Amino acid sequence: MVGMEHVWFTAAVETSVAAPTAFGRVVPRDDATLFRRHLGLPGVAGVRDATGEWDAPGRQRTVRLDDGGTFRETLLRYDPEGPERVGHFDYRVTHYTGKLAHLVDEGIARWEFRPLARGSLIRWSYGYRPLPRRRFVVERIVGPLWRSYMRAGLAECARVAEQE
Repeated sequence: MVGMEHVWFTAAVETSVAAPTAFGRVVPRDDATLFRRHLGLPGVAGVRDATGEWDAPGRQRTVRLDDGGTFRETLLRYDPEGPERVGHFDYRVTHYTGKLAHLVDEGIARWEFRPLARGSLIRWSYGYRPLPRRRFVVERIVGPLWRSYMRAGLAECARVAEQE
């Protein structure tokens, strides 16, 4: 699929806690508690086959969805407090099963935890690489649902980040 560009979606939420605190509370959290079924899109049911804690590039895991689908994540970047005190973690998503397997062959996720004057901004960008002749469906049909799913997940991330 060389030459096929990703279709990118981005959402963000502000929190009242420092960026390193938000990173430390959100990133290691069980995804099943953060990303629930929303507008017909499946929630995360759990993780299996993890090659270790989700804290070092190269680590992999299989994410199970509550509709029976799965996908494989490979951590590309893990930097709790990078340049300018911005935390990052990025991962590649492959081996989709279920409904997404008919639409995309890869995803790239980029998370950023940026300091603000009072608190932090959590930004999540996700790029799907559509299969041939699926770009319109990913952009125009999946896209609006996915953006809403991202906002719902980020709202839960902010809640978790702000818990003492």
